[in-house]
Amino acid sequence: MAGGDADPNLSRLLRCLAVRGVDHLALLAGAGGSPRLAWRLADDSLWIGGVVAKPTAVFLRHDVFAHMADGRAESRARAGRWYQAVLSWALAHEEVAFPNRAYGARQATKPHILRLAARSGLAVPETLVTNDTEAFGPEEAAGWIAKPVNGGEHTRPLDDALADAEWRRRAGAEPTIVQRRLVGPELRVYRVGERWFAFALRSGALDYRTDARVEVAVVPAPAPLTAPLGRLMDGLGLDFGAADFKTCPDTGRHLFLEVNSAPMFAGFDRVAGGALCGAIVDWLAAPA
Repeated sequence: MAGGDADPNLSRLLRCLAVRGVDHLALLAGAGGSPRLAWRLADDSLWIGGVVAKPTAVFLRHDVFAHMADGRAESRARAGRWYQAVLSWALAHEEVAFPNRAYGARQATKPHILRLAARSGLAVPETLVTNDTEAFGPEEAAGWIAKPVNGGEHTRPLDDALADAEWRRRAGAEPTIVQRRLVGPELRVYRVGERWFAFALRSGALDYRTDARVEVAVVPAPAPLTAPLGRLMDGLGLDFGAADFKTCPDTGRHLFLEVNSAPMFAGFDRVAGGALCGAIVDWLAAPA
């Protein structure tokens, strides 16, 4: 049972479970505090409160009550990140009973897409979804990065983030994506119908979006990536979108980071001499 600790609907449901003697676990976050959560994608292990958990069913509600109580933007953002983390786990486990699964599968959450990408044949970075800020020591943290479960912020080095008291306070209260640090060049691959376009990005910044001097060049779309990426995007129902890859420093292999259903493309189209916009127009104008 997951959601906000002030949600009266969950409180009632939890009482019903207790009366009926049904074994259950409450994963409730809010003004009363935040439970410890860790989902390691490599071996698909889930810990709640430091104990391995194997739920057979999930009931999840997005918490609106914390924000209604204090009106803080942080409360709304935290509720969204808890919701995305639990939703990702539920969607990634088809054997688990989960109401409205077919509807929820259209909510493309970042950790869930990473699992789908791996199943589709794409290599993904070692990833942990967690709010346990004590899981990494200072030396180990240097090889990792951190970013929000639901996006909205730039990627930052984990050791730098851990040195930020405000980030540590927030990260202890909401799930964060922690990944092995990768290197450039980065690769962005666009799909427009059955056509593919790829761009190499060279930047000295961890997140190229913060670098006004990033170098962008058109490169051939690699078939070893577009084939599994096509399977992933077909499964998500994406005729158009862009996927981002970075390079593994040990193997030189491109590792999948995410796919965006509404990517920016104006700057890339300029580099491609208008080919990207042309393909979009062709797709839109083609007979059904």
